[in-house]
Amino acid sequence: MKKIVLILSLLVSIFSVSFGESVNIMSFNIRNSKDSTLKIDGKHNWPARKNKIVSLIKEEKFDIFGIQEAFYDQVMFLDEQLPGYGWVGVGRDDGQKSGEHSNIYYKKDRFSYIAGGTFWLSETPEKVASVGWDAELTRIATWVRLEEKKTGNRVLVFNTHFDHIGMLAQEESAKLLADKSKEFTDSEKEAVIIMGDLNFERTNERSYNAFKENYSDAKVITATAAKGKKFTYNGFGKNPVEEIDYIFVNDKIKVNSYGQYKMIKDGIYLSDHGPVISEIKLLKQ
Repeated sequence: MKKIVLILSLLVSIFSVSFGESVNIMSFNIRNSKDSTLKIDGKHNWPARKNKIVSLIKEEKFDIFGIQEAFYDQVMFLDEQLPGYGWVGVGRDDGQKSGEHSNIYYKKDRFSYIAGGTFWLSETPEKVASVGWDAELTRIATWVRLEEKKTGNRVLVFNTHFDHIGMLAQEESAKLLADKSKEFTDSEKEAVIIMGDLNFERTNERSYNAFKENYSDAKVITATAAKGKKFTYNGFGKNPVEEIDYIFVNDKIKVNSYGQYKMIKDGIYLSDHGPVISEIKLLKQ
């Protein structure tokens, strides 16, 4: 009997190491901190929201998450409050601290950083602060390659924020990101995640389908029914709602669950977007 128990324990251990544990991920436009006068965000301003966002991250214990629209003071606040996370990202206006960031965060005790960087969503993606096509603003994509310490599995993660005005920019940004992800993928076995505020809905087929050749919409392929709201943008409860935040994955990832949430705590919205949350598993490499 002892031998049988020992063998079973060994098999469970081998299975766990081979296939890894689930990975909790999130994409979240946290809304920038520019509203110091309270005229725009009102009571939902950054000082009122910031600790609630940190509480969400700690409570859900995300292994990897991407944020959009963050200013440098917000990046520094999260860095101070979340010492267990490493991060990658720069400001879109100068490639350093200025302008909005689309940072990627990862648990340092679970993942090792291999490589990472930023490119601009334009016809000249390596040119800092370049504006592409008919976009109104400068837009970027951040990427990072991580290795899971326990299994050696690698995952390539992209996080981005598309332009909110230019429809051509949205389509071309989707094509550029899809092409870059294929270019950066280290091998056919590498898991890939693309997340972000893409500023278009699924009815924008030209932009949406740019990802479909090599990636699947996590909401569509989740093993369990998608939970939560049918929208991600809420405008602090004032504006028409839209579903514009996404997580895409390649076929080296299994999506166990997916949810979209309109997060209100103590009468305060965490952001004018709700976070998109998914539990995934990196398949054996």
